[in-house]
Amino acid sequence: MLRLTDRVDLGVFYDADALRYGARGYADAVTRERFAGFYADCPSIGFEADGRAIGGILFDGEEAHIAVLPDYHGRWAILLKPALQWLFTLQPEITVAVERDNARCLRFLDRHGWPRTGERDDDILYRLAPQGGSRKTAYPFRRRAHIPVSSPEKVPPCTLPH
Repeated sequence: MLRLTDRVDLGVFYDADALRYGARGYADAVTRERFAGFYADCPSIGFEADGRAIGGILFDGEEAHIAVLPDYHGRWAILLKPALQWLFTLQPEITVAVERDNARCLRFLDRHGWPRTGERDDDILYRLAPQGGSRKTAYPFRRRAHIPVSSPEKVPPCTLPH
C-alpha cells in the first residue's frame, strides 16, 4: 500500500539522489550527514510503500525536489495528486528542475501541460501550478481510495541558497 507520510526520510531521499547521480560523484561531494543537516528544517512530505520509506518531496522555499528509490519509479503515481495538493499549500506556484536525461519525467510534465520556463546547467525548469497544467483526460487512478492530505500549520519554507 502506498501512502504519504508527514516528513520525508532524509536518509532514503539521499539514497535515491545518490543512486540517480552516483556516476557524477554525488556521494563523494555531499555526505548523508551534510545533506540531512542542510534540509532538516525544510518542509517535506514522504512516500511510503508497504511501511517502507521510498522517497518524497522537499521544498526549499524556491523549488520542489522530488526523489524516489529506483525500484519504485513509475509506481508511486497515485501519490502525486495529494503530494501536489500539499505542495501548493506552501506556495501557489512551484518551480521544478528536471535533468535533461530524465526523459520519463520530462514527458510526464510536458504531457500534463506544465510550461517549461527556462534552463539551468543540465536542468530544464518547469512551473507547476494548481489544476495541473492543461491535461484534459482523467487520471488513471481516479477511482482508487482517497489519500488524505494534511495541511501544514503555517510552516515557513526554509530559505537555502542554490
